[in-house]
Amino acid sequence: MKLIKQNNFSTCGQACIAMISDKSIDTVIQDMKTDGPTSIGQLIDILDQYGIPHAEKNVRISKKNPKPYPYSILTVHTNEGYTHWTLWYDGKYYDPEFGIIEGEYTYGRITSFLGILL
Repeated sequence: MKLIKQNNFSTCGQACIAMISDKSIDTVIQDMKTDGPTSIGQLIDILDQYGIPHAEKNVRISKKNPKPYPYSILTVHTNEGYTHWTLWYDGKYYDPEFGIIEGEYTYGRITSFLGILL
């Protein structure tokens, strides 16, 4: 997995999709038609457009679902108060804002995940 950094404050979702699809962030922004904040629905739509298999829906972290899939897009509520997308892959966080993180994620609380089925 190659880390792709977001190119502005709002393109964490596009950067996660760029990492998953092995496309440039500029291509993903163009295909998604936005360089602004993204919803889970927009992420699912672009994954479908690119033919990337994924779980049916975003799943909340809970006692029933305590851990994300080994390859997932994570929803993070950051310590600074905004919502952020990051990628969990091969036991590491590929965070388009903060870089590759091994060990505990300390930039916020992970609240849900969308499994990538590759």
